[in-house]
Amino acid sequence: MVKLLILLAVLGAATALEVHRCGDDYPHPTLVTVPGCNVMPCEVPNLTDFNFSVRFAPPMATNTLTVEASARLGDFNVPYETPEHLRDGCANIDASCPLAAGQEVTLTGTAPVEAPLTRVTVRMRFEITGDGGAKATCFAADVRLI
Repeated sequence: MVKLLILLAVLGAATALEVHRCGDDYPHPTLVTVPGCNVMPCEVPNLTDFNFSVRFAPPMATNTLTVEASARLGDFNVPYETPEHLRDGCANIDASCPLAAGQEVTLTGTAPVEAPLTRVTVRMRFEITGDGGAKATCFAADVRLI
């Protein structure tokens, strides 16, 4: 079992994706992986799913985690509704809520890609908050719709 966990940790580190920060006031994740993507922009076929996993340690204790996703095309916000199955972050982590301050967890998510255009690059932003909107982590990834 320990060997399997070490192997998974090494594989995860090998496929880590360098993502954009959301700003200085947002804690940055320790690791983001996107299957099949090692360098942005990640190519995602339209009408499929953008799958990701994010490892982070919320700086505060929290009973809840809420995930909000958004998309931008250049300077324009693209209408995007966070899927219901993704909103409850506690349902998508490798632990259970409540979380202690600094407790490292991994959230795995799937966001559907349904755009009227292809061959464009959008920036998908994922913000995870805790109780009262406290900032747990945030990252953005460039996604090229094919």
